[in-house]
Amino acid sequence: MSLKSTHFHSGLTTHLIRRGSLTMSYPRDPNPTKETFGVGARWDVPAEKVHEVWVGNEGCEYVIGE
Repeated sequence: MSLKSTHFHSGLTTHLIRRGSLTMSYPRDPNPTKETFGVGARWDVPAEKVHEVWVGNEGCEYVIGE
């Protein structure tokens, strides 16, 4: 994995992986875990929830809606 980014968004975001993979974690959760998403995966991140994202070695193309 490469290209780690820790951030948050002001509103709810919806993500859909189109190509490659992405790994995500919520570092402020009591027991943070990492989850990897591949092509076709869809998930929501609540507003203002701090999350870390790593792009897979093959890169990642995804659509994000806010």
